[in-house]
Amino acid sequence: MATVITIASGKGGVGKSSLATNFALRLQKTFGRTLLVDSDLLMANSHILLDFQPEFDLIDVFEARCTLREAIAVVFGGLSVLAGRTGANVVIDKVEDPLQGVFSELRRLQNAFDYIVVDAPAGAGQSLINTLASSDRVLVVLLAQATSFVDAYALIKNSYMERGIIQYSVLVNMVHTEVQAKAVFENFRATVEKLLPIHLTYAGHVEYRQEIHASSVKCTPVAHMQRKRDQIENFDAILGRVLRAPHNALQLEPVPTVMQG
Repeated sequence: MATVITIASGKGGVGKSSLATNFALRLQKTFGRTLLVDSDLLMANSHILLDFQPEFDLIDVFEARCTLREAIAVVFGGLSVLAGRTGANVVIDKVEDPLQGVFSELRRLQNAFDYIVVDAPAGAGQSLINTLASSDRVLVVLLAQATSFVDAYALIKNSYMERGIIQYSVLVNMVHTEVQAKAVFENFRATVEKLLPIHLTYAGHVEYRQEIHASSVKCTPVAHMQRKRDQIENFDAILGRVLRAPHNALQLEPVPTVMQG
């Protein structure tokens, strides 16, 4: 049965899609058969970062232009991709959380994959929270910024209140040193765990490097750059910590509780 890992963030612009793409490529390369799902229905980026144009995407599945299997494309390296859509002029809010039907069907396809990586849209909406509740592991991407702290906290708080999710891994992105990253994480963990009965696991950090930024501009993932061996090994180490982190048990009912903040 496939392990579902959702990469999330309260705030946009934290490098989440780039990380999800590189993690999916590394899982496919070294861990097992992997499917990358871009669950952003209107501002998807994963297929752009992989430099390919899908024949079908999630919107096509919702509008019955194709089946879910037909929408899954295989790109270089054998990675399977279920793309979202970018700049779409469609109405999707008329359907109540259409992604849940997709994830139910993906679970029936799980024998086809060892891992499913979900690149989730930023925010803390109900559809995202449902996706987190359907995941085996949740990785929250955090920046050393006050806005990132506030938005990530809102995501975790809402996910706990709505679905009782208590296990999260946290990756600190775009920092200068490991010391800085661990200080950012410990500050965030102290705040979250003071206010919520949550357990946060440090998954690691990714330093800010010009070549990582350039890889997104050139649509060439770092995971395909063999000369970036140190960064590739860092990706693998982060994935190892995420996979060893406590399992996120599926919560079906909201958790009534009085919050402190």
